[in-house]
Amino acid sequence: MQEAGGRVQSIEKAVKILETLAAAEDPMPLRELARRTQLPKSTLHGIISTLRQTGLVEQSALDGRYGLGLHLFELGCAASSSRSITSVCRPFLQNLANRTGETAFLAALDGSETLLLEVAEASNPLRVALAPGTRLPLHCTAQGKVFLAWNEALLRRQCRAGLTAYTPHTHITAEQLTADAALTREHGCAIEDGEHRIGLRAVAAPVTDPMGEVRHAIGVVGMFRRIQSEEFTAATHLTQEAARSIAAALQRRV
Repeated sequence: MQEAGGRVQSIEKAVKILETLAAAEDPMPLRELARRTQLPKSTLHGIISTLRQTGLVEQSALDGRYGLGLHLFELGCAASSSRSITSVCRPFLQNLANRTGETAFLAALDGSETLLLEVAEASNPLRVALAPGTRLPLHCTAQGKVFLAWNEALLRRQCRAGLTAYTPHTHITAEQLTADAALTREHGCAIEDGEHRIGLRAVAAPVTDPMGEVRHAIGVVGMFRRIQSEEFTAATHLTQEAARSIAAALQRRV
């Protein structure tokens, strides 16, 4: 049920349940949870069943009491990581944009897409405009190719998927995607050559976290003349340098 103003009552009730469980020192039975939330048991049971299925709430097999699930911990860690990396990355990103004269970005993998977390622009009047929160495909963007190169399961899924050819240069076959992933790993960066938008070229490099996992990518996108140009080559080196610097900064925070 939805109220005026776009509020969804079931979500508000679910949040209330989670907040009540978080405030409790120990897991609690359904009747106590109903008393504290002041929700009817029938409503409470339906919502908490869904929360259990998603891993946000756990129920003890011994006494049936309810407590917060481990998936909430995972989500909290992910949120903390995103905030941490954007704050660490911001000065490196702006420096990258200033030195290349193009738009620099930080991206994360989000399901079957890439999500732009942070964007820095140079003073170049012909720069490419990007906005944080933008979602882009994996198979035809530089940052997407980074995630495919360091995630074999994700690469296999993309190879089996029906992919969109955004331009005549878009790679959509399993053979092309596999070859792109191999080149990305070999060179330590991924190249996008007019595959998502005609006239745009980009380079992205992996940012490893303190556990050695590739969860983010940093890159530069612009209207480079060609990927063999001196400007693009310089942008490639600067992007890889920035990725290494960010990884080192993250390691120091551990």
